Amino acid sequence: MARNDDSPPVLGRRRDDPYDDGWYRRWISSIADDVASNIEGADEREARMRLLHDSFNQMRRRLMPRSFGYRGRGPRGYVRSDERIRENVNEQLTADPYVDATDIEVLVAEGIVTLNGTVENRAEKRLAEDCVDTVSGVRDVNNNLQIRDLAERAPRNTSEPQGVGGRRTAI
Repeated sequence: MARNDDSPPVLGRRRDDPYDDGWYRRWISSIADDVASNIEGADEREARMRLLHDSFNQMRRRLMPRSFGYRGRGPRGYVRSDERIRENVNEQLTADPYVDATDIEVLVAEGIVTLNGTVENRAEKRLAEDCVDTVSGVRDVNNNLQIRDLAERAPRNTSEPQGVGGRRTAI
């Protein structure tokens, strides 16, 4: 197809539809398919693909500007209570398969969440902060999590998949 102008093509978008994000969905699906093709077993592959899609969609929501719609805009003066934010943060940390939240303490004051405690590695520290950042009503996150010393890292008796060197992997 011949182009009438010298401007570069925009991947996956029609010129008349600036809000089409189909290119992004296709790109994520291709990455997830590539990664999942190396995983043996249909159940594990499907679970891994769901996690990858969720992770990439979370990244998309954080990086893509909101261009239309009113989601997230509440009534004037509405502020979520700190206790409700704390409950949701605890639920998010508990539900995340790659964050061991047993040694994490959550404090909330005026919508600002503070994480104290210890985690296994840097990836887990970042994932914990990302979990908290997705909760509605969180204004900021103070990540005071510390990484455990090698001496404290005793192998735990879990049935979860292990990464290289016995560490859990982030993605």
